[in-house]
Amino acid sequence: MNRAAADSRRHLDASLRAGSDVVPESDAPQTAHLALDVLGQAPGALRVSVRATAPEGWRVRMPSAFGLDSRRLPVQRTVEPEVTVPPQAAPGSYTVRFEIEAAGAGSVVREATVEVREPGRCVTETDGQCAVDLTKEADHDGTATVAAPDEGDFDGSGWSYDAALLPKAGPVTWGGVTYQAPEASGTADNFTEARGQSLLVPAGKHGSLRLVAAAHNGTVTTTLTVRYTDGTSAELPATVGDWAGSAPAGSTVALDMDHRIRRGQGVDGPSVRLFATAVPLDGGRTVRSLSLPNDRRIEVYAITLD
Repeated sequence: MNRAAADSRRHLDASLRAGSDVVPESDAPQTAHLALDVLGQAPGALRVSVRATAPEGWRVRMPSAFGLDSRRLPVQRTVEPEVTVPPQAAPGSYTVRFEIEAAGAGSVVREATVEVREPGRCVTETDGQCAVDLTKEADHDGTATVAAPDEGDFDGSGWSYDAALLPKAGPVTWGGVTYQAPEASGTADNFTEARGQSLLVPAGKHGSLRLVAAAHNGTVTTTLTVRYTDGTSAELPATVGDWAGSAPAGSTVALDMDHRIRRGQGVDGPSVRLFATAVPLDGGRTVRSLSLPNDRRIEVYAITLD
């Protein structure tokens, strides 16, 4: 079709599509699951080797070498490392390092994180609904007040929700679902910013995960990853509406507020909202964790397992 010279480059790259996992403290060994995408290109086949380095006492199970039949085209293979966490591992964040190499194509290093945490808990349990405690997950103050308009910054540009229009900390029911509202006053963190982290949730069998969230700088269509205790996972699509926009398809308005707070000014328009979305779960499996996308425009307010 053209007279261009054949592409004979040799190239190697890799990325961690699932670069984090979280497990509860336990007296028994546990398995964390990751996903490593390896991309290679060569005139023929590319022999790739992968070496994993984990903390002492940990084990990583995965192929140590494999081939990519490139024939001058970029070819990708996904490797799913299984990381065995030893019994009684202390709470904390642990690094698993991957060194990927191919002769003549260079090498790359990628690092994943496995976190050991206290088991997740339900703050309230009503009619089969578990309102998840997100206190330790919250990392962003997205609220301010008329008297203190500089306290928070929801969108990174100086605008925040008005704490006076949000519910007080504790149980709140929207659309027949009971959630745990975070502390809105002062400078407490009340939103969990999506940055690719995994959230440990109370283990149990549930039919859906109810999410109250909002995005800034536009509506975001993304994917949430749910992991089960049997090692399986599911990638589920979700759309999080812009806080100053309307509810996207599949979502409802949980709370509508007629104004927001602007840094240095106080009350400002337009009206803003929190949106409720239901993500289906496999009710026959025990859910363990929820991985958020790496998109800081998404801010999670509350989660309930239903």
